Amino acid sequence: MRRQTLLATLLGAGLALVMTWPMMSAPGQLARIDTHDGKFSVWNVAWVAHALLTDPANVFNANVFHPNQGTLAYSEANIVAGAMAAPVYAITGNPIAAHNIVVYTSLVLAFVLTWHLVRRLTGSSWAGVPPAAGFAFSAYVSAHTAHVQLLLVFVVPLVLLVWHRFVEEPGLRRGCVLGATLTFAVLACAYYGIMMGLAIGFAALWFAAGQPHPRRYWTGLASAVVVAALLVTPVALPYATMRDEAGFRSALNVEEARDLSADHRTYMRGQSGPFSKALPELWRTRLDTYVGRMGEVLFPGIIIIGLALVGLVLSSCVVPARRIFWFYVGLTLMGVWASLGPAAGLYGWLADIIPFMSFLRAPSRFGVLVLMGLAVFAGMGIAAIAQSGRRRSWVVPVLLALVVIELRVSWPLRLVPPIPEAYEVLAGMPKAGTLVLHFPYRRGEWFPHVEHMFWSMWHWQPLVNGYSDFIPADIQAQAIPLNGFPSDESFRLLRERGVKYVAIDWRTYNEATTVVMQGRFPPYMRYLRPLVETSPVSLYEIVRWPE
Repeated sequence: MRRQTLLATLLGAGLALVMTWPMMSAPGQLARIDTHDGKFSVWNVAWVAHALLTDPANVFNANVFHPNQGTLAYSEANIVAGAMAAPVYAITGNPIAAHNIVVYTSLVLAFVLTWHLVRRLTGSSWAGVPPAAGFAFSAYVSAHTAHVQLLLVFVVPLVLLVWHRFVEEPGLRRGCVLGATLTFAVLACAYYGIMMGLAIGFAALWFAAGQPHPRRYWTGLASAVVVAALLVTPVALPYATMRDEAGFRSALNVEEARDLSADHRTYMRGQSGPFSKALPELWRTRLDTYVGRMGEVLFPGIIIIGLALVGLVLSSCVVPARRIFWFYVGLTLMGVWASLGPAAGLYGWLADIIPFMSFLRAPSRFGVLVLMGLAVFAGMGIAAIAQSGRRRSWVVPVLLALVVIELRVSWPLRLVPPIPEAYEVLAGMPKAGTLVLHFPYRRGEWFPHVEHMFWSMWHWQPLVNGYSDFIPADIQAQAIPLNGFPSDESFRLLRERGVKYVAIDWRTYNEATTVVMQGRFPPYMRYLRPLVETSPVSLYEIVRWPE
């Protein structure tokens, strides 16, 4: 078994190299920086890695919206991704490399764990290889290269593997392991954590009947709940505090959830590829287009669908326990139902009873359970084909090649430009509040602040700037006068916020506003010490304040 696991890991490592190309050709230089979400993702992982290495107690006090506290909780924290990145970040000091190694490792784990799950369920050593590739490198994954938490799909098969071990021998110890695994899933991705918590709740009821040791079974489940609650609570508290104080996502935004729900088109939408050219245009999409404008991408691929249908028909040949087979049927159907959003009923009902469910904006992402279920059925299909009598050693490599050909796309990564001199200088300055201009202020147009957050990875000064799911009211109220720097009002506000450095990114100004901006400086230069005056970013230190 160890030899098989080693071979599967090596195969997964090779496939991840091919399927994420060109990421690993220059892991410290390529990133998804053509989108705000991509830059935010890299910053998020880098901040957590940096904080865990330097000041773990303040990991939630991210360097945005200074001097506000707990600002990492304004969006998903990505604790697991940051922890995975920490060793690489400690060695290289390169946030791009740290992020990319996390993504690469996560997809290798997704392949290996899915393969292991299918092997456990079917008894076939290699039936899980093509389905594992189909799940780990699905169109869904390729469509989310800008969302690191959604790339951590390995937690889905991980939780299921731990569950099956628990069912085989229920008890206190394995129950605690199950609870810790669910906590790990929550910290990796809130969507997947809550999703797998619901899946285990369904599994607990499904497998309860016929348990030879019901007392050990329910005691083990109780220990899982207790362990998960104890481990999740410290991380959940910042979110609970923010929600209570600000009213942020204290209830499900039904209109938003409906807009981000799946429908029949979602499950027919995949990426452009050699097999999709004969399909309707709906089934093909450019993955360098932001998913949010077009809906989720959940088409599992022609090969996986075909194999899953074979598995559904011939499952009796490879699944000794019918209860397991019907569990995955029910799990897949539950994933479809929940992904359809409030209109279908289940998602709205769950949002009313599950804590923090209102934080999950996109019901369509429950489609990951559907992809997982189809991978399991596809593995059953391959196992049934392999057991049909004749020796077919060529089946697995051919099917794997077809899956790779169908799902392979080039990831839309870009080279990171050189670091502006101003940010290198900031890295050597004492820590103090920092304002970067231009300071976007219109409602719904805060995304450009991600650019300043991205460059802050090279100096980690606390920024007044910031972008997140939640924008603090004080920042919104002061945005316009701050944008008027230098002025008496802006100096007053900067003094109140403890700001010492002001950087001006001239690339964010057009010619007319550049002239206006430069015209403001002469009366205020006595309060400023120029640190960098070369383009594209100028840097000033505030040395005194106007009377």
